[in-house]
Amino acid sequence: MNYVCLFLEMVLIYLLMIIFYRIDKKDSLYLYMGLMSSVLCFALLGTIEVISFNVNMGIPVIMGIFISSNVIVHRYGVDEVKRILCTFGVCYFVTSMFMILFSCMNRYGLDIGSSSISDLLFRLDLSNIRIMVGGFISILSMLWIGSGIYYSVRKNRNVFVMSNMISSLVVAFIESMIFVFMVHLGSFKLIELFGMISVRYLLEIILGFMGLIPTYILIKIIDK
Repeated sequence: MNYVCLFLEMVLIYLLMIIFYRIDKKDSLYLYMGLMSSVLCFALLGTIEVISFNVNMGIPVIMGIFISSNVIVHRYGVDEVKRILCTFGVCYFVTSMFMILFSCMNRYGLDIGSSSISDLLFRLDLSNIRIMVGGFISILSMLWIGSGIYYSVRKNRNVFVMSNMISSLVVAFIESMIFVFMVHLGSFKLIELFGMISVRYLLEIILGFMGLIPTYILIKIIDK
């Protein structure tokens, strides 16, 4: 069931990317990135079990943000990297601050719900704060390093498949390492941490390679 949910989430994320891009190309893609960045704040707080390891949710959202970043760099150049980082950073940070604000309101007397979902999303504790900070730093690093790698590979060999594959292979590992160590170091044994990194990396690579389909549609078909 977990794998079905991941697949359906992936299809929805990539379909939304295509729909947004068709509306107004670059500006709509930035809007998509901002929306996905906000969604990611909530998604990261949930976990699923994959191959007996707990993995934080939101991986399809992360790859959607990363692939849309590659599309922007491919079409409009490396000068867009600063705007990409600002779009992700601002939307993610503002959403995180709202979540923390609601958590404080809930803790100090304002009832915003007592369901398990409300308790998860608006519970201010060290675990959730580590997830928010880990997600912010790891994905910001992913976008920054990935954009540079993508542009360098594309400049030397203008093949979008190679650019996407190489950048995905490198930055997915970096993102997985940073996120898992920032979020789970001290809570799990070292072997468990490396298991989480491996599973997270594998999922990001699989979803990233599947993302070549919407990337091809955006770059090779819609822009013709």
